[in-house]
Amino acid sequence: MQIFPSRTGPEVCLWSLVFSGALYVAKGYVEEETHPKYLTAAVGDFIVFDCEIDFPQGYPIPYRLYWRRGDKVAYSWYDGQTNEAEEYVGRIHLIDKNSSNFLYHPPMERPFQHYGRASINLTSIRESDAGWYECKIMFPTRTPAYRNNGTWFHLTVSGGNLLAIPPINQTIQEGEEIRFVCIVKDPTLIRLRWLKDGIPLSAYKDLSQRCSVEKDGTLVITNTDMGDYGQYECEASNRAGDIQRAKAFLNVQYKAKVIYAPPELHFPHGRPAMLDCHYRANPPLTNLRWEKDGFLFDPYNVQGVFYRRNGSLYFSKVDDTHTGTYACTPYNDLGTQGTSPGMHVIVQKSPVFTITPNNLYLRKLGESIDIPCDALDGDNGHRPMIVWTKKGSSLPSGRYTINEGNLTITDIEAEDRGIFQCSATNKAATVTAETELLVENIPSGAPYNLTAVSSANSVHLTWLSRRQINVEFSVWYKKIESTEWKTYKVPTSRSLEATIINLDPGTEYEFMVLCKDDNGDGPFSKSIRIWTKSKDPHETNLYTGPVPIGYPRNVEVNPTDDGLKVTWDPPSFGMELFKSYVVRWNPANNEYIFGSAETTENTYLIRNLSEGSEYDVQVLALSIDHQQAVSDKIRVLCPGFKSIRAISTGIIGGLVFLAVVFLAVYLIRKRFFQQSPQLLKK
Repeated sequence: MQIFPSRTGPEVCLWSLVFSGALYVAKGYVEEETHPKYLTAAVGDFIVFDCEIDFPQGYPIPYRLYWRRGDKVAYSWYDGQTNEAEEYVGRIHLIDKNSSNFLYHPPMERPFQHYGRASINLTSIRESDAGWYECKIMFPTRTPAYRNNGTWFHLTVSGGNLLAIPPINQTIQEGEEIRFVCIVKDPTLIRLRWLKDGIPLSAYKDLSQRCSVEKDGTLVITNTDMGDYGQYECEASNRAGDIQRAKAFLNVQYKAKVIYAPPELHFPHGRPAMLDCHYRANPPLTNLRWEKDGFLFDPYNVQGVFYRRNGSLYFSKVDDTHTGTYACTPYNDLGTQGTSPGMHVIVQKSPVFTITPNNLYLRKLGESIDIPCDALDGDNGHRPMIVWTKKGSSLPSGRYTINEGNLTITDIEAEDRGIFQCSATNKAATVTAETELLVENIPSGAPYNLTAVSSANSVHLTWLSRRQINVEFSVWYKKIESTEWKTYKVPTSRSLEATIINLDPGTEYEFMVLCKDDNGDGPFSKSIRIWTKSKDPHETNLYTGPVPIGYPRNVEVNPTDDGLKVTWDPPSFGMELFKSYVVRWNPANNEYIFGSAETTENTYLIRNLSEGSEYDVQVLALSIDHQQAVSDKIRVLCPGFKSIRAISTGIIGGLVFLAVVFLAVYLIRKRFFQQSPQLLKK
């Protein structure tokens, strides 16, 4: 049975050439996949051998992992059990496939990277580690057990001629002796010193008394302490000025222990409080037990008391039943070093203000001011300790006095402006009252001609100012019957208007505008009073005056492979009323809307446009009351990226085909004439 038509002569040669070429390409691809990987590392550094597991059909099944160096197995893994060759003990670690990067000690952090399931990390590299390594995977439940010949790596060790064997990371328990081996090539010509966390050991008073360096450079630390935890560095140098360093990490483990317990604590009655257990644990804490007055204290059975993640007790509202002596006992995998000393909790009422300062005081330069403040202790009626402070700076030296809680400042200067705090403190708690002092220092800069238009829930203000460069405006407002002022910062100094929303209908408000320049707060404008309109179910409660939101700024339209990408900046004012943006586009010279999209982001990609056509694009900003601010139109051409790619792909494909045909004909002719010399003569 003949499947393919019979071919003779040049046709047979052509088909043979094409088939041979395909085999050559496939063979080259396989060889490329099995090429070894060449790695380089310095003595004392670490290196990752990245090896992935090729599971049959892509489904994980049981496997054995072997890392060979020459004829010996350096590392093996099966079902959670590992084995290491003697010279690699403590230096090879399997990288966790579930983590996006394997665990380094803090001084050894590396960039984010993904590694294969069979990857290993070789640390404290020595010169003897140089050579060939093979990653081999065996599937014991499958026949054949091996799917390929493994992945090969060649490690080149460089980095100096001073160190022969660097130290390795070690983990011990507190109190044991630790030996960091660091051997140099020529002890007679090389000077060696040790550092901890980048600081010479001689700078650590306690550690330097417990450590010594042997003749071969080995660092010995006796009676290790939890404070010895950290990174140790072996530094070798010679007379020529060459320096070589190698680092190793010491992990000191110990039983969970309490390091501090205050003998007495005062909790504020009726307020939240926290009772901490100050402990340290390595390995991490596994359990923490509390006792009260000698009995087990379980927060789950006490209303209003909760465990925090760190084991602390959180009291949501302290009362007299929480008085008592508490003790905590921390545990980890190694156990505990015992229970903390007793911490006696006393419940005491917080201070209570009897006189508080006003929210705002306004004074002129050179005047004086008295700010009252007084409080009583919640339990015995005595006066608690009262302290005055100023946020961001100190009280004016030589010009202030405090008498029975009252603060007096004389000869007021411009620098006295700011927020002052009156704090009343007892052993249980501190309560604070704040007030702000404003100083009129530039009378000519006050805003003027302040006018207002109201609706049921908003007031729109406009004003004039002699200065609009390097200044900021803010609106201060309050209800007439209230003493508390609220503020609204105007987004830009170019806008001499603002809309205050969320007001109560049928209420009289007082407004004034503050101008702030580089010297600080200036004077206020004259205040203005206005009533908001009464609530009418047939009327909207939104402001209907001038547009309360600016237009999108710096609109840009850039062609991309997928369409037109539109970007813009937010409006310069009115973002407190912002709802969303609307992107609109239409073909050039057409008035109707071709397409629109709503978004809250500052960018949008317009897709499915006709290539080679021009479009007009603009962006609208919508406020919560559906008012619009429209940007200018931008005309842009939508290029034909897809057509260009299709034409380019066709041209390249045609050229490749012609080149293959030309090469095939040339080889056929050459081979034909070599086999027929008589024809060549003719």
